[in-house]
Order: sequence, then C-alpha cells, then structure tokens
Amino acid sequence: MSSKGLQDVVNILEKICRVLYDNSLDHGWPHIERVLGYSLRIMREGGIKINKDLLKIAVYLHDIGRMIGDPHAYYSALIAEELLGELGLPRNKIEIIIDAIKAHSYSYNKAGEYGESQLSIVLSDADKLDALGIIGFIRVFLYGQRHGRSLGESINHFHDKILGLEKYIRLKYSKRLAKCLSERTRKLLCMLSEELGQECREEACSTI
Repeated sequence: MSSKGLQDVVNILEKICRVLYDNSLDHGWPHIERVLGYSLRIMREGGIKINKDLLKIAVYLHDIGRMIGDPHAYYSALIAEELLGELGLPRNKIEIIIDAIKAHSYSYNKAGEYGESQLSIVLSDADKLDALGIIGFIRVFLYGQRHGRSLGESINHFHDKILGLEKYIRLKYSKRLAKCLSERTRKLLCMLSEELGQECREEACSTI
C-alpha cells in the first residue's frame, strides 16, 4: 500500500472514530487525542522512528473495544483486525497494529506480557501517562461516577492500580515523565485525603 493509500485509511478511521467515541474526558475522543500527543512527544524526545500513520491507526483504535466491554484490548484488537482488513491494509501492517493494541492493556502487562515492537511500547507508555497527573486524577472520578463507584472505591483505585503504573512504563523519556506525573497524582490524592479527614497513605505521600 502506498503512503497515500495509508493516509487515506488514517483519514477514514479518524472520521469513524470521532463518531464512535463520545466526548468524555476519561475514555472518549479527548483521551485519544491526548494519547496521540503523548505518543508523538515520546517519539520526538526519544528519537524513536515509527511510521506515524500506523501510530495514528493504533491510537485511534486502541480503546474502541470499550463499546463491548472487558477485556477491552482484546475486543479492540478484534475490531481493528476486521476493520483494517476491510479497508485493504496489508496483513503485516495489521498484525503490527493489533499487537500494539493488545499490548497496551494494563492487565496484559500485569500478567507479565508486553509487546516488542516500538509501536506497541510507545502506545502502551502514552496510554499509561494519560492515567497520571491532574488529567488522570480527574479521569478516575469521572469513570467511577459513570460506573457507580463510591468515592472510597475511586480513591482505592489509585492505590490498587494508578500509583503502580510507573513500573510498567518502559522507555527512558516516558519514565522521566511518569515520575513527575505520578508525584502530582500523589500530592492530589494526599490533599483530597486531608480534606476528607483521612490520613494519607504512605505510598501517596512518599514524595511530599
């Protein structure tokens, strides 16, 4: 497929995904835009060479399976495989993309499985970075409210998952950024705990 043909696929997918994703801050189109921004930043700062059209396709489709449910990365990969085949993308490129989509999953990484391509590593790091910092902090509560979590359950989610994301980030530049963003998350969580009359957990206040 020519570069023009690949660009056409990207343009079609962007139009499709803008319709399919909602505008929610947590997993809607704004999340897709931020993950793409982080991905491009990681590439630039880390001197990583990846086909940007393939990157955009992987980013656009990495959460599309959330419309079905969990495991969302698995469903996203299935949808991507079918859709990209219909759009005429070569099989070798489809396999690179679906590998990256599967490998971005926290559950996948927690089980000790990772993608090996540069594309999969960049996407995984970028997606996790968007779960940290001020934006990530807000996302947890938006998602929790939508899914009926109590305030306490959302707070516990930081200790169960969010504050542990840093160890699954793989690239040098991503690690530096994750350290900064994780510190912001801890500070916000500690301030929230104080407002609620609770003591800060040690892992939440270790950098304050």
